Amino acid sequence: MKLYLSALRDSLTDSFWFLPTLMALLAIGLALSSVALDHTMNAAWVQNIGWIWSGGADGARSVLSVVAGSVMTVVSIVFSLTITTLAQTSSHFGPRVLRNFTSDRGVQFTLGTFIATFVYCLLVLRTVRSVEESAFVPYLSVNIGVILALASLAVLIFFIHHVAQTIQAENLIADVGQDFQRALPLFFPERIGENHVAQDAPEPMPWQNACKVAASDNGYLLRIDDEQLMALATQHDLQLKLEKRPGEFVARQTPLLWALPSFRMTNALAQSLRGCFSLGTHRTPHQDALYSLQQLVEIAAHALSPGINEPFTALTCIDWLGTSLRGVVCRDLPSAARYDENDRLRVIARPLTFAEVARAAFDQIRIYGASNPAILVHLLETIASLAPDLQRATDRVVLIEHIRLIGADAGQIKNETDRERVMAGLADALLTLVERKPQEA
Repeated sequence: MKLYLSALRDSLTDSFWFLPTLMALLAIGLALSSVALDHTMNAAWVQNIGWIWSGGADGARSVLSVVAGSVMTVVSIVFSLTITTLAQTSSHFGPRVLRNFTSDRGVQFTLGTFIATFVYCLLVLRTVRSVEESAFVPYLSVNIGVILALASLAVLIFFIHHVAQTIQAENLIADVGQDFQRALPLFFPERIGENHVAQDAPEPMPWQNACKVAASDNGYLLRIDDEQLMALATQHDLQLKLEKRPGEFVARQTPLLWALPSFRMTNALAQSLRGCFSLGTHRTPHQDALYSLQQLVEIAAHALSPGINEPFTALTCIDWLGTSLRGVVCRDLPSAARYDENDRLRVIARPLTFAEVARAAFDQIRIYGASNPAILVHLLETIASLAPDLQRATDRVVLIEHIRLIGADAGQIKNETDRERVMAGLADALLTLVERKPQEA
């Protein structure tokens, strides 16, 4: 149930239609309420206020019709142009950036404002009557419609500015990088049981005899209900070893986890354990540690392609990748062993290592930019900038290995002067990493 609610919440908050639909429903409620209030109020109050609209039934129809028709015309034109812009942006920066647009609250609010204004005017319009014996002009409702029209105009100006800012490379890259920074505390699967860092490593278990809990469908692993997983392991006195983590693709009948002892497993228990894993057709950033990093890499790879050739965009991506890696090296990496409240090993997770993060951040950019000395030099400078924050000797070894790979790729540079510049940067980066000893082994 927790996974279902989480998936439903993510689907609603990331969808393009939820907020506009909610605002349309609010507009329906506002229309019904304002019309009901108009029925109870005396129309004489309008004559006492000179600056608001106070026309007759035909005028009310004209005002509401113009507002409703104008709003829908603006919606069709603006969003048609926006879709064209997004198609070009997708080809320029990669298809994953479309998710940033559809989940953007500013875009959703703009569409919701237009639709809500149209729905409101349409519902109020049907109540206007000009027959003398039962004439009814909802003055309050019509004036609210005028206010909504003015608000729609303000939102339109905001929307044009917002989209123009959003599709700029610097802002788009910064948004992705900041997403990674905000999600750092949730990126590792350490939140399963009690994390006993000082405890000895668990004894090797005969996992070759373990019972396999396999996936029943194909898709990307989106979420793991860690609390329910630990509760089931504790309740049935099991030890579980996770085989997959969020972001990885899972094929039907491939193992999600292994369970010991095997004789305690039943079909019902296996189904309950399987229910702790949520699958989907595409990756999401909610528990996927590498999603945002790979977005930055994808933007950089597109920028370095011969058809686009924008190295400065790639350099900006490298800056944010360096900031993201700095956030990782400054954090204590979680232990794979997860214990319950009674200090008994229950789950062996698959925490993300710094080596995996560094490979995801550097490998593709290094390969695509192997012939570009500016890219290689900036990668080396970014790696060297991490030296003061290193806490683990293993992280330093990982960075030195990436420096070696950059040096090997520098051989593709044809110009000898550029190649020597890269090798000089390589020597400086190595010297910086060697001189900056990690705080702890």
